[in-house]
Amino acid sequence: MSDNTSSRFIRHSPCPSCNSSDALAVYDDHEHCFSCNYDKQYKEKKQTSAEARPVSPMTEIVFDTTKPYRGLEKKTLDSYGVAFKDECIVFHYRDRTGQFCAQKIRDKEPGADGKRRTGWRGEAKKVAGFGQHLANPVKHDVLCVCEGELDAPSIYQSTNGKVAAISVPNGAAGAAKFVREHLDELLKFKTITVCTDNDEPGHEAATAIMALFDPGKVRRALFPKKDANDTLQELGAQSVKDAVDAAKEIRPDGIRPASDYKGIALKPRDCRATDCAFSFWNSKTPFYDNQMICLIAGSGVGKTTFARALAMHDMERGIKCGWIGLEETAEEAIFRFVGMAAGIQLHARQDYEDLSEQQLKDIEMADRFVTGSGSLELFDHFGSLDEESILNRMNYMVRSLGCKHIYLDHLTIIGSGLAQDTRHLDSLITKIRSFIAATKCTVFAISHLSRSQGQNFENGDIPELQNIRGSHSIVQLADTIWALGRKRGTQLTHSHCLKNRMLGRLGYSGSFEFDEATQRLDHKWVDQASSF
Repeated sequence: MSDNTSSRFIRHSPCPSCNSSDALAVYDDHEHCFSCNYDKQYKEKKQTSAEARPVSPMTEIVFDTTKPYRGLEKKTLDSYGVAFKDECIVFHYRDRTGQFCAQKIRDKEPGADGKRRTGWRGEAKKVAGFGQHLANPVKHDVLCVCEGELDAPSIYQSTNGKVAAISVPNGAAGAAKFVREHLDELLKFKTITVCTDNDEPGHEAATAIMALFDPGKVRRALFPKKDANDTLQELGAQSVKDAVDAAKEIRPDGIRPASDYKGIALKPRDCRATDCAFSFWNSKTPFYDNQMICLIAGSGVGKTTFARALAMHDMERGIKCGWIGLEETAEEAIFRFVGMAAGIQLHARQDYEDLSEQQLKDIEMADRFVTGSGSLELFDHFGSLDEESILNRMNYMVRSLGCKHIYLDHLTIIGSGLAQDTRHLDSLITKIRSFIAATKCTVFAISHLSRSQGQNFENGDIPELQNIRGSHSIVQLADTIWALGRKRGTQLTHSHCLKNRMLGRLGYSGSFEFDEATQRLDHKWVDQASSF
């Protein structure tokens, strides 16, 4: 199956390889059958045709009386939305809001070829996990992710509703892709237990799903039979519950002999370095994958403007960025990004009447780049500044949306609402560092400063590492730390590299002149003796 997350879905079609009437998903660059795993890549992308087959409507069905089925009680079947008609079983799927949006219809028994015909009605693209409407992170600590539609209700029934369970809509082959696309919902639960089938496709799906979560958050349950429903039928509810309770935490022990790494240094390390927007910073160190980079300065010096300029440069180079600006709304951030791209101050304007026709065209082009290139994802926080919420959004941006660089403005605003001491900020920085190691992304974070007697960081003094507010863990765990200083009333900001784990080059790193009208930073090298 194609791993191209940019593929655009076109329609469902009959599979040319099996008897499924609707399991073949046709995309613009490939087609894949979720029933038999048939896969075909196109040399050229297909265009969505106006004559493409429309979505099959969800017609009203007069269902047969629901009776206990495969060990599942009527109450459980009704709760999940499992119904029967003639020789078919119908699974009622809901969307993220809990509204019915699609029906998956499957033969109860396999045909002469050993396969069950499967078809969809309604809007299959909008479905959430089967049973997602019963899962509540406030009530349930554990969420089980299953492969078949009858497995999730088997777990739910066996645990008396104490463990939430959902099934993916298209079996093992599409399980990891579905989980990736719905990661934001799943991360709300304390523990994820992967309950795919006890066979080779199920194990492969489990491995792919577990890679999407941090160690310690995900567990793997293995049932004594092929799956949860078979276990329920043959061994009873207690065996299902025991298997879920015995799920093993996936956590590497971290101890490996040097012999495991034999020969890896004979070839260059897989270590991507990206030049940033500022040439003199690149002479100290470029931005590497798998790093935490921090920027410190006094209030009003322009930390966010520098971060935005770095993000704009990344976007121009095709690097997808996640922007978590906790001191501004996503809407304000867009005005500032578009203004910087157009070279026009926009965020403080009450109207555009004094702008020329060319400037309006520049704004239109900048808006098209910032909002239409697919290179920027923003977190509109609505006041959600707690540690878990921020970490979950970072995780979703990287693992589900494909962001390579995350810009976090700023660290100390997250820690300020948690406690008076530094333990919570230490915990936050450690978790960010672990997140970076797990995802290989780059996080650029802003931190504020503590007030120091005899120093004025808002009037030209260059901060040192000990001036970082709150916690020394930022100093210990960051790979690179940049500092800014500017005298009040001037437009010249000086930069210094205070920490450089990769190359060790420290000191003065150039100065910047900010043009308010164009929102641009001019990077230059100045004589320090005459400027400090």
